[in-house]
Amino acid sequence: MNFANFSALGGLSRRIYAAFLVAAVIPTALAGAIGVYLSLQALKSETLRNLNQEVTVRSQGIGRFFDQLSSELLYLANSRGLVDVLAARQTRDAQLLQMATIRLERDYAALATLYPHIYQIRLITADGNEWVRVDRKPDGVRVVAREALQPKGDRYYFRDAMAVNVGQIYVSPLDLNVEFGKIEKPERPVIRVATPVAAPNGAKVGVLIINLHADILLEQIQQMANARHGTAYLLDSQGHFVSRSADGEPGAFSLEPVENLHHFFPHGIAKNLIESGASPSISDGWIVAHAPIDYAPQALAGNSQGKWRIALAFPERELFMAVVNLYLLYAVLFVALLVTALGGYALSRRLLRPLEDLSKETDAIAQGDFSRRVSVVGNDEIAALGEKFNSMASRLQESSRAITAHRDRLEEEVRARTQELEQERASLEAVIQHTADGILAIDKDGVIRLLNPAAGGLLSGSHGAVGVNIAQFWPQWENIALDARQGALRCDLELPEQVLSLAVTPTTAGFIVVARDVSQEREIQDERRELDRQMFQMEKLTTLGELAMGVAHEIGNPLAGMKAVAQAMQYEDDIPTGLLEALKRMEAEIDRLSGFLRSFHGFAAPQAISREPCRLDQILDDVLFWTRKDAKSANIGFELSDIEPQPALSADSQQLKQVLLNLLMNAIHAMPEGGIVTVNAKNEANFKIIRVTDSGVGMSDDVLKRIFEPFYTTRREGTGLGLAIVRKIVEQHGGSIAVTSNPGHGTCFTLTWPLAGN
Repeated sequence: MNFANFSALGGLSRRIYAAFLVAAVIPTALAGAIGVYLSLQALKSETLRNLNQEVTVRSQGIGRFFDQLSSELLYLANSRGLVDVLAARQTRDAQLLQMATIRLERDYAALATLYPHIYQIRLITADGNEWVRVDRKPDGVRVVAREALQPKGDRYYFRDAMAVNVGQIYVSPLDLNVEFGKIEKPERPVIRVATPVAAPNGAKVGVLIINLHADILLEQIQQMANARHGTAYLLDSQGHFVSRSADGEPGAFSLEPVENLHHFFPHGIAKNLIESGASPSISDGWIVAHAPIDYAPQALAGNSQGKWRIALAFPERELFMAVVNLYLLYAVLFVALLVTALGGYALSRRLLRPLEDLSKETDAIAQGDFSRRVSVVGNDEIAALGEKFNSMASRLQESSRAITAHRDRLEEEVRARTQELEQERASLEAVIQHTADGILAIDKDGVIRLLNPAAGGLLSGSHGAVGVNIAQFWPQWENIALDARQGALRCDLELPEQVLSLAVTPTTAGFIVVARDVSQEREIQDERRELDRQMFQMEKLTTLGELAMGVAHEIGNPLAGMKAVAQAMQYEDDIPTGLLEALKRMEAEIDRLSGFLRSFHGFAAPQAISREPCRLDQILDDVLFWTRKDAKSANIGFELSDIEPQPALSADSQQLKQVLLNLLMNAIHAMPEGGIVTVNAKNEANFKIIRVTDSGVGMSDDVLKRIFEPFYTTRREGTGLGLAIVRKIVEQHGGSIAVTSNPGHGTCFTLTWPLAGN
């Protein structure tokens, strides 16, 4: 050691350094002893945890295997192949039953091939006889022939499986397989998993049984025994156990009652294993861990669930033998700890009192008292530390004063800003509360979080709708919210009794919706469009009338002259026959054109109306007389109903006849294949409702929109003025006309005509 450097150190450093030289060996030894002890304790705890984890993991692995096997068994119990076999047995068709049985045997063989621990699958009928059996042999999986099948009605597992409900799983205890009344050689420990098989009516018709080689469980406990150099146990559901030890014969099989565990363990350990006590546990020098094998909880029969367990046990001395050899070391370490504690206390009281004073003053400053100072006498490091502490306390006191002043200024600014925000909030709240538009705050789930009175009025007057889902009022909200997530959205919401204009703005918490009732605006717009359409139609008809009057006048006079010339030429002597025929045809064409001009004139020129009481039955008699010939030639009949003579109609009889004649002729033309035209009437208030219905070809929506337009027709020989004249006559009489049609199913014209005396 360099004593020159040692002498240069401060006084406190020398004293502490010398104290550590004296006490270094004892604390180090003590720390080592504590480390050894804690390591042993940690090893003990970790070993117990790993032991319990190992047993639990292995039990869970076995449980998952049984879960999968149970699922496969339930699937086979409801498979199509088994259903076909049951159906074939009911029909007693031998060939069909044989084919269905072969398919079922193939399915069972495929499952046995998939699971190497399955060595037998059987279908046993309700009378106890094997119907299908698949065995695993050293050379592979094969199907047992019919003549080699055995009766199994006396087996306990068959009776127990038949007793469980359909859709549940029965698990047998562990035992040795018996064939033809004898234990099979070599010995084969087996676990049977079974489920009842039901007919379509729900009656049990047998059981499906899988024989599982118990090696899948015995191998697991043998591996645990070898890994821990102890003894592993498998406890079944009937109170028996099988054991495997690290030095035992792997192939030996001995099934013993659980009461025999008292021969191997103290009473407490044996009772823990039998009654499924705490795990892991240490008692009477033994360490024991066990875990249940839980599987198929939804389908397992109640008498089987949770009773299979695996366990692992070995003496405590095998793991913790080293603890015994350390008892003397523990005593030495305890004495050293006591000596070190006493010496350390005396040394700390002498050397560290100034540090205690410094700590108290530091606590006072930490609590906000920056006026505290420390007084340390001497010239060592602690004295220098005291001076630095006092200097720091002075700077902290000045900083505290500056911070306090700045805080006061900030608080004043915050109060002023808060007051401004409150005023702005009150103004905004007043605007929202008194605005005519509805404002709602809706969260992402569609729940209303805030609304103003106007919005409450729009929600069917539901002012208390906060907390209610908006979809109760607006069923289309889900689609609107989906579109609004892409950005701000404006749309119209059509409800049964109103139309709302919505402006939806997405926010982080949901949506802000501004709603306004535009129902009246929409109605005014619709009325204005209809008025514009009617005005346009009137202007068009006025123009058309003026044109029609001019055309009729300009064409009528030449036509009259042409007809006179044609008639005069027909009376000439020695006129050729061909020319005479041509003149007659010319006269006919002139008459047709004159008739068209009269219709044109009748549509365009105002017609005087001579109102008088008219009986509907008499009007219809005249009209049907004129149309009967055309109807008969087209194989069309007329059917009248509720045509009463009273009350009379207020009408110009000739114009009313013209209306009905046009409607009936249109109905005849609409039924090229024949049919029935129905005319009925009924009284409503001051009007008579007259319906003319045909069973013809009907009209599309595009045609319906234009049938009352002048010159629009769907017939080559039509003028397109008939229905236009009809509507004009009806409207001049103060009535109305409507039409409905279904393509392929006919058309119905409805006249609303005023009654006489109104």
